[in-house]
Amino acid sequence: MAEPALRTAHDTAETRHPRPVSANSGGDLREALDDFLELKEMAAAQEADRALHDQPQMVSRFYDVVTKFYEYGWGQSFHFAPRRSGEGLHAAQRRQEAGVSALLDLGPGVEVADIGCGVGGPLINMARTTGASITGLNFNAYQIERGRKAAHKAGLQETCRFLLANYLDVPLADGCFDRAYSFEAICHAPDRSLCLKELWRLVRPGGEIALTEWCLTDRFDENNSLHRDIRDRVEFANATPSLPTTSQQVAAVDAAGFDVLSSRDQARDSDPDAPWYRSLQGRDVSLASFARVPAGRWLTAKATAVLERLLIAPAGTSEASRILNVAADALVEAGEAGIFTPCFLVHARKPEDGASTVR
Repeated sequence: MAEPALRTAHDTAETRHPRPVSANSGGDLREALDDFLELKEMAAAQEADRALHDQPQMVSRFYDVVTKFYEYGWGQSFHFAPRRSGEGLHAAQRRQEAGVSALLDLGPGVEVADIGCGVGGPLINMARTTGASITGLNFNAYQIERGRKAAHKAGLQETCRFLLANYLDVPLADGCFDRAYSFEAICHAPDRSLCLKELWRLVRPGGEIALTEWCLTDRFDENNSLHRDIRDRVEFANATPSLPTTSQQVAAVDAAGFDVLSSRDQARDSDPDAPWYRSLQGRDVSLASFARVPAGRWLTAKATAVLERLLIAPAGTSEASRILNVAADALVEAGEAGIFTPCFLVHARKPEDGASTVR
């Protein structure tokens, strides 16, 4: 697989973003948790300039805290998916990933970027089934290492690559990808417009993107105090400050210079008996799902508190578990109220003439 070209010194000297990579993992769990908790204070103060520099680091620290919990409860794919009646979460995830692969017409020889690739679950699944060459971009070093190991274990190291990078400023040349996609990752960006403009730069003229992202729906009412409370808890406990509405998401993709081909809330594709948040409700009855359901989350919180007191688990483990419980409960409330979707899909194309990103 030909490696995507690095950006030249001339490229980086012009008007790129403030820091090439501003997120590095390391330190102990308690320190990581303290760094993440600063994110709420920064968002409340609306410190836009600081957010541009520091939010990727803080979100990375959030994933230092939660990645092992996610792998325990979710496996290697950290995203929701529209579900069919009788269908388990993992089957729904694979079906959604296959749908994105088909939408982008992935196949052998196609160079693809996975924006915010996590530990590589979707990337590996999609590379295995399509033969495409996929580069995962992620600003968390621990997740990058987990992804590399998983790709090697799957025997896909020739078609799967991982790059530690802040996706506001990726150290790769213009137009080095034919396609790009994301699963619930751009919602972590401190500046959505800068992220999308960087994505526009990375995709070749005529290239396509498919973004499946967290958004507030048109049922969200800013004047409704309950809606605001649910949104605030979702944003804080998932490190996703300033969630956009679905219309704002479409407008941002258009403003970055892409031609929007289609958009839809995939959550509406779910069977009424199997909403996207079912995996958090306690209605999935299996050993594999136990860690995600309320009883399993409660037991995990109690167990981690005991292990922490016995100095078996690192300091901060039980608080991290508590925050994830807040996240899960808020997501269920948001889903039941219909004010939030984790899978709003926008499919867009970069014009063949590579026109300016300013609209």
